[in-house]
Amino acid sequence: MDWTVYWFMLPVCVAVASVAMFSGISGAALLTPVFLIGFPLLDVPTLTAVQAIGSALFLETFGFGSGVVGYTRRRLPDYRLVRKVVVVTVPLAIVGALLAKEAPASTLKAIYGLVMFGVAAVLVAEARRERRSPSVHVQRPAVTPPKPAPRRLSDNARDTGGIRTVTAADGSTYCYRPHGERGTRALSGLGAFLAGLISTGVGEATMPNLVRRIRMPVAVAAATSTLVVAATVTGAALTHLVLLALDGGLSAIPWDLVVWAVPGAVAGAQIGARLQGRFDEARTNLFFGALFTAVGAAFLLSFTVFASTFSTG
Repeated sequence: MDWTVYWFMLPVCVAVASVAMFSGISGAALLTPVFLIGFPLLDVPTLTAVQAIGSALFLETFGFGSGVVGYTRRRLPDYRLVRKVVVVTVPLAIVGALLAKEAPASTLKAIYGLVMFGVAAVLVAEARRERRSPSVHVQRPAVTPPKPAPRRLSDNARDTGGIRTVTAADGSTYCYRPHGERGTRALSGLGAFLAGLISTGVGEATMPNLVRRIRMPVAVAAATSTLVVAATVTGAALTHLVLLALDGGLSAIPWDLVVWAVPGAVAGAQIGARLQGRFDEARTNLFFGALFTAVGAAFLLSFTVFASTFSTG
C-alpha cells in the first residue's frame, strides 16, 4: 500500500469541508465526484462506487463532527428540533446504505447524476426566494453580555407565546416562529435515505427547509442542519464501512486515502464554521446550483458516453 498516493486529498478535503460547513452543502456531494471522476483522470488507484460512497460519508462524518464542536460551543443549534429529526433520518440513512450494497454500480452512478440536477434546481429556487425576501431574524444585545452560566444543551431554546428564542453563547438571541416541523422531518428523511444510497441528500434537504419552512435564522439553521447531518451520515458511514469489511476485510477500506483526507476534513470544518454568515446566501446557492448542474452532466456523460474511461465497478 502506497501511503503517499493520495497526498493531494489533504488540501482537497480542507477546501471541501470548509465550503460544506459554511454553506450547509453536503461534503460528500463534492467528494464523490472527486473519487469517481477525478481519480481516473489523475491516474491514481480508483475506488468502486460503494467504496467511494462509503469513503465520502466517512469523511463527511469527521468534517461535520468537527463542525458540531464549533457550533455547540457557540450554542447555536436548536437541539429540540435536532432530536425530532434524527430519529427519522438515521434509520432511513442506514436503510439506504444497505440497499446501496445490493444495487448495480451503474444504477448508483445514474441516480447520483440525476439527483445532482434536482439539488441544483432546489438551490437555484432558494437563491431566487432569498433575493425576493431575505430572512434576518436576529436580535443582538446593545452591550457586551456577561459570560452565560453553564446550562444543559437543550436550554438554549425557549418557547414563549409560539415564538422560539435561541440564545447563543455570546448572548445573541435568534427569534422565530417554528412551524412545518412534520414536513421538514419527511423531507430530511428522504434526503437521509439518498445519503445512505448515494452519499448526498440530507444536508441539501434539511438546510433550505429549516430556513424556509421552519423559518429559522440562517445561523441557527446552519448549526441545526450540521448536527442533523453529522448524526445521519455517521449511521450511514458506519453501515457502509461494516459492509465493506464483511465483504473484503479491513483491506477493503482505503486507509491510504483516509490518512490524508481525515485531517483535511477536520481542519476544513473548523474554517467553514468561522466563515458561516460571511457570504451572500443567494449568490452561494446560485454558485452551487451551477456547480451541481455541471457535476450531474459530467456524471451522466462519464458513465455513458465515456464509460470505458470511468468504469470503476
